[in-house]
Amino acid sequence: MPVILAFIVLLLALIVYYHFFYSRVPRLPRTKRDWGAAGSNDPRVALAAMMYAVATEDGPLTGEQERRILSHLSSKVGLGADLAQTCLTGGKRLARGLRGDLNSRLHQLVGPIEAKCSPEEKRDVVDMLRQIAGPSAHRIGAVRDGLGRVSSSLLRG
Repeated sequence: MPVILAFIVLLLALIVYYHFFYSRVPRLPRTKRDWGAAGSNDPRVALAAMMYAVATEDGPLTGEQERRILSHLSSKVGLGADLAQTCLTGGKRLARGLRGDLNSRLHQLVGPIEAKCSPEEKRDVVDMLRQIAGPSAHRIGAVRDGLGRVSSSLLRG
């Protein structure tokens, strides 16, 4: 009997550990000006993760890149400064858990955006990703190819 009880306690501890460390994508409230949905598959967090993945493709995230991402989340998505920071923190956590090349990682994140965003919002996503990539969108093959393919996925008819 103690073995079964120990097994159940261990199983519960593993579930709590998994939930605490691996499923901690923030739930963001909706605001009047923003777009997206305030659920576990929030396109705003997916967008932040995509911008983070693009920005860090050729090196660690710099302070300037982080400010640009936060600026886009505030100006284009409509999040306040605190919510934008929360969204970016969740996006970083989400992006770090993905495996594969940039194209693969971006496509793992595109689902909530495809499902919950309007065509105009999807165009904004593509525009923001290109702006975050900067000159890398034209020079670095992985960034150029990843952005081209995700643009094609989001903007198809």
